[in-house]
Amino acid sequence: MLYRLLQFIATILIGPIFRLRVIGRENIPDDDGYILCANHKSNWDPVFLAIIFSSKIKFMGKKELFENKFLAVFLRSIGVFPIDREGRDLKSLKNSIKLLKDGKVLGIFPEGTRTHNINRKNIKDGVAYIAIKAKKDILPVEIVSTYKPFRKTYIYINEPIDVNKYLNMKSKEAMVKMSDEIFNGIYKKQLG
Repeated sequence: MLYRLLQFIATILIGPIFRLRVIGRENIPDDDGYILCANHKSNWDPVFLAIIFSSKIKFMGKKELFENKFLAVFLRSIGVFPIDREGRDLKSLKNSIKLLKDGKVLGIFPEGTRTHNINRKNIKDGVAYIAIKAKKDILPVEIVSTYKPFRKTYIYINEPIDVNKYLNMKSKEAMVKMSDEIFNGIYKKQLG
């Protein structure tokens, strides 16, 4: 309920300020149960994604955000759950897989933090691991913005990454190749 209210308010107030332009809506899967992966340069990114996707997105958030009790309550109330970016967070991984199998949309920024450097080494293998374990596709999204008011923000929804082509590979090989494809998908426009 709170998510939908905030989504509505953000659509009315924030959408016009950042002049959101969406390219590739036809690539959004008809059914739920996929991983939405995007590049991450600003705290505005999850807001932009919540505005343009009608499905409720269950975002992962760094565990440090949950250290403030008031912020933690707010984040949980809109479906954000904590992840430990430094180690293997089995509880969050299991939760992610369950959400996907339950048909939810899981929002992940695969670099694990905001970054202005386009570098394949920044992509964490965890996204590929979750996709393979849950047997769910990945929808790569690229956000291109100056993050300045009244300048256009472009959101490119690229073709989904089919997890099935990775299921018969060895685990490590599959995760590396899928992570390569994720990187190319979330930076497709900027890489040319």
